[in-house]
Amino acid sequence: MKSSRVKTRLSSVLSEEQRTEFSRSLLFDLIDVLRVTGLLRASRVVSSDTKILEFAAKKGTKVVTEDRDAGVNRAVQNGLATLEGDEDVLVLPSDLALLRPSELRRLLRLKSAGLDVVISPSTRFNGTNALLFSSTSGFPLSYDDDSFWNHLASCGRLGLSAGVCCEEGLMFDVDTPDDLRLLSRSRLKRRSAAFARAVLA
Repeated sequence: MKSSRVKTRLSSVLSEEQRTEFSRSLLFDLIDVLRVTGLLRASRVVSSDTKILEFAAKKGTKVVTEDRDAGVNRAVQNGLATLEGDEDVLVLPSDLALLRPSELRRLLRLKSAGLDVVISPSTRFNGTNALLFSSTSGFPLSYDDDSFWNHLASCGRLGLSAGVCCEEGLMFDVDTPDDLRLLSRSRLKRRSAAFARAVLA
């Protein structure tokens, strides 16, 4: 999770302070989903935001401190560096506002069925909203433009079997004012949804 310049594409409807508050509410909601699915103790929150890391640690996650915001590729690499041995790694952004535990379990079952890599694209099919792979596979991270297609192409080059998981909660992230409006209409009882409803009322 970035510590500054968060959710800049929402700057037309939210102040900087509101964007920071909203980003934190999204992370807190994700932590709740991880707790329900039994993944919290194995989770790592990567950030240079000390307040976020303190909160995450109190909630039961491990934390990885960055010196500065250096992009998603570097953040994931920093998280991977804390692992020991061959482990499956699930990379999630902090803004999956509609993610349900059942959707996360379905993604995990795809990997356990024998696939090397499981990917969930963003709604626009240009980003990667979930990436599940073995920590020792040498899978190259490509969280840049068109990361979903870049990650699929990497599977092809490396001869890795890949599955694509298109659950709504895994594909929906909050980047634009339209996304925020969609979230405000959600009936989910979550901090982020309540925040969206309050600011757009």
